[in-house]
Amino acid sequence: MRYEEYAKKLADDYLKSGIIDGKNFPDIELYIDQMAKCLNQELRLYGDGKSTPITKAMISNYTKHQMIPGPVGKHYTKDHLIFMTLVYYLKGCFSMEEIRRLMKPLLDNYTSDWDDPIDFVSMYAEIIDFVRKTEADLPRRLEQQISDVKKFLANRDTADDDTSELMMLVTTLVMRSNAERFIAEKLLDEYFENLKKSSKKK
Repeated sequence: MRYEEYAKKLADDYLKSGIIDGKNFPDIELYIDQMAKCLNQELRLYGDGKSTPITKAMISNYTKHQMIPGPVGKHYTKDHLIFMTLVYYLKGCFSMEEIRRLMKPLLDNYTSDWDDPIDFVSMYAEIIDFVRKTEADLPRRLEQQISDVKKFLANRDTADDDTSELMMLVTTLVMRSNAERFIAEKLLDEYFENLKKSSKKK
């Protein structure tokens, strides 16, 4: 399969099953192994055939580090599934400590007996709806980027050289994502409490 065709397939697959809206999550209590199985079914696009995207150890570790709410007894709910899905997406960009900082206001509200509860399920649905709208033209943008790379290399000795085209395509895709990651990291640093620094002050 030519890389152009494979890239288009990846973009289509991402739009089809890479953005998890949580609608298929069961609204029942689950044990940790059932939670992992449910998440891996929904996030199967991110599996590599050798390991699953989510493990029981990951769920326990993220709970321990206050990135997702703890179970009620030994049971997890639909809220836990959505929290875990959001953390899974964030971990591709942020460290565990950064995710903990980002999630802290939500977790504080989720476990509070006094604050008006945030409708986390609706908020997550709005996030996903926004992402789907902004990414709807991903296949077209990717096709245009491939075309631009080919044109850029057309007057060089590397024209029609798949290795050069792929190198430039992969690099420019990463550089574009790095720009957005840079902004996200700076917003996190500016507006979300640094838990390590605050803990030292106490």
